Amino acid sequence: MTVVTDVKPKARWGAVLAPVLVDLVVPLLIFYGLRRAGVGVVGATLAGSVIPVVRTAYSIVRGRKVEWMAVFMIVALVVGTIASLAMHSPRLLLAKDGVITAMCGAWMLGTVALGKPLLLAIGRGIAEAKRSKGGGEVWAGRWDRDAGFRHGIRLVTIVWGVGLVFDAVIRVVIAYVLPLDAVPGVTTIQWIVLFALLYGFTMIYSRKNDLLA
Repeated sequence: MTVVTDVKPKARWGAVLAPVLVDLVVPLLIFYGLRRAGVGVVGATLAGSVIPVVRTAYSIVRGRKVEWMAVFMIVALVVGTIASLAMHSPRLLLAKDGVITAMCGAWMLGTVALGKPLLLAIGRGIAEAKRSKGGGEVWAGRWDRDAGFRHGIRLVTIVWGVGLVFDAVIRVVIAYVLPLDAVPGVTTIQWIVLFALLYGFTMIYSRKNDLLA
């Protein structure tokens, strides 16, 4: 894989923000646009859900590498959608994203229990993108010789895992308490707020404890 080490900051921000816009903003616009056009909640939700699946599948094909987290997300979305339709439940369809984030959070916590926190692999990928493959190996190699580094990576992974499980609980509650049309907008806002808190904690803690890739 060719690694570009002199990517301009603007390009980096574009690469980071593009998936966010596609996965959050575009489905939301589709949902409310179709609702205004008279499409039902189920149809509007399904139309918006297609976007993240297509983007994730495209990223796998373009990268020519199977990313198991991406595959997991696609399978979870498809299974959740089928279950919702089978039960004829619009609210279950709206709550399915909560189930997905709960599974992602459980996955992250499971990687800590197994001794290989997910953020170690993510951080290595970031280090490789910044400083070449050798730089990634040097950063990840601290896991074997630095107890403080291991503690920090475990802690950050646990915080994200717990945060995603918390997100799941909030999503499910919102899906079953608020009016159907309000659910997508409110869950998107609460996810942006939670993500900002998790990301902010990660950056502050990582800088303070020299964990940045």
